[in-house]
Amino acid sequence: MTLAEKIKTITEEIQHQFLADDTPWVVGYSGGKDSTAVVQLIMYALMKLPKEQLKKEIHILSNDTLVENPTIVNYIDQQLKLIDLAGKSKLYVHKPNHFQVKKVIPKIEDRFWINLIGKGYPSPNRWFRWCTDRMKINPTNDYILQQVSKYGKAIIVLGARKTESANRAKSMEKYNLDDITQNGSKFRKHSLPNAWVYAPINELTTEEVWTYLMQVPSFWGGDNKKLITMYRNASDGANECPLVIDTSTSSCGNSRFGCWVCTVVKKDKSMENLIESGEEWMIPMLDFRNYLAEVRDDETKRMKKSRDNKDRLGPFTFETRAELLQKLLEIEVKTNLEIISKQELSAIHLQWNYDGCFEYNVGEIYLKIKNKMLMLDNRQLQEKEKEELELLREVAEVHQVNADHIRTLLLTEKEYVTFLRRSNVLIDIQRKIEGFVKENELNQQV
Repeated sequence: MTLAEKIKTITEEIQHQFLADDTPWVVGYSGGKDSTAVVQLIMYALMKLPKEQLKKEIHILSNDTLVENPTIVNYIDQQLKLIDLAGKSKLYVHKPNHFQVKKVIPKIEDRFWINLIGKGYPSPNRWFRWCTDRMKINPTNDYILQQVSKYGKAIIVLGARKTESANRAKSMEKYNLDDITQNGSKFRKHSLPNAWVYAPINELTTEEVWTYLMQVPSFWGGDNKKLITMYRNASDGANECPLVIDTSTSSCGNSRFGCWVCTVVKKDKSMENLIESGEEWMIPMLDFRNYLAEVRDDETKRMKKSRDNKDRLGPFTFETRAELLQKLLEIEVKTNLEIISKQELSAIHLQWNYDGCFEYNVGEIYLKIKNKMLMLDNRQLQEKEKEELELLREVAEVHQVNADHIRTLLLTEKEYVTFLRRSNVLIDIQRKIEGFVKENELNQQV
C-alpha cells in the first residue's frame, strides 16, 4: 500500500470513529513529528465533513513540565495558538467552544524545583525517576479525568506507532480491543476508568510520517520544515517526548526533546547539538544539568538517614539545596530567562522552614544574585515558625511520632477553619496520610 493510500485509509477511519458517538476526544500534542501528524490528519479529516456534523468536543492537550527546553516550549506555544485559531475558524465555526486547546502543568508541590531544591530530592536516574508521575502523567490524567467526569468517558488520541520500539509494539498489541469494541474501532483500554486510547498512525513508519509532513502543508499554517530543522539541530533522528499518560508510554528514553534538566541519560546530546548549531546561550543550562548528574551521586551532599537507617542516605543537605538555588538564579542572570517562578521560590522558602532549615534564606540568596528584593515571609513570622517547629519536634520525640507528618495534618485542619462545611476535612486528612506512606516508599528508594 502506498503512503497516499494509507493516508486515505487513516482519514476515513478518523471520520468514521469521530462520527460513531459523542465521546470527546483528547488529542495529545507534544510538538514533535508524530503528534503533529496526528493533529494535522484529524483536522484535515474533519474539514471534509459537513460543519453540522462537528458536534462532539475535541481537546488538543499539551503538557509542560516547566523545565522543558525553552526553544521547544516557544515553538509549541506558537503552534498551539495557530491550532486554536484554525480549529475555531475553519472547523468549529458554529460551536467554537467545542474545540479546546489546553496546556497542563504540574501542581506546585509536584514541580521539579520544589522537589529538587525545596525537598532535596536527588535528580532522577533510571532507578529513581520520581519526575514522570508528578510532572507528566498526573497533570495529563487529571485533565482526562475531568472530561470523563463530565461526559462519562473519553477517548485519548495519540501519535503512538508500532515502529517506535519493540516494547511499544508489544504494548499496543496487548491492549488492542478490536474484538470487543464497537464500530471496528482500534482502541485499547487505558488504566483510567472509562478512557480508551486511539492511535490512528500506529502502522506508519518514521519515514512515512516525515514524508507526509513534508508533502502536506500544515492545516493551521505552521511550518513543518522548521520542525525537521529542529530535529536535525537537536540530534540525528531523536524522537520527541510524547504526551505521557501511563508508565507504558516512554517518558523520553534516549530522546531529548524534553526536560533540559533530565539526568536519566548520561549526556544530553540534543542540547549539546543545539549548542553546536548556534544556540550558545544554552551552555550555562547544560553545565548545570551536568552538575546535577554529578552532585546526585556525591555522598557528601546528602543527609544521613535517621538513626534507624544509618547506612542509608537521605535527601540533599540544606547547604546543597542553597547552592543549587544560587546556581539556578545565576543561570537566569546569564540567559535573561525566568527559569524558576516567584511562586516556586516562595514554596521552596516555606519548604525549607517546614523542614527546619532557618540557616539559609531564599530571599537573601535571591538578593545576592539578582541584586533586588524578593518579597517572601517576613523575618518575624519565620522566627515564630521556627519556635513552633522546635516545640512540636520535642513533643513528637516524646511520643515517638513523625513531627513533619503531625504538622502537615495540623495545617490541613487549619485550612478548613473558615469553611462553613467541613465534611471534606477527614477525606483530605486521609489523603495526606496515604501520601505519607507513598513518600516513605519513595524515600526508601533514594
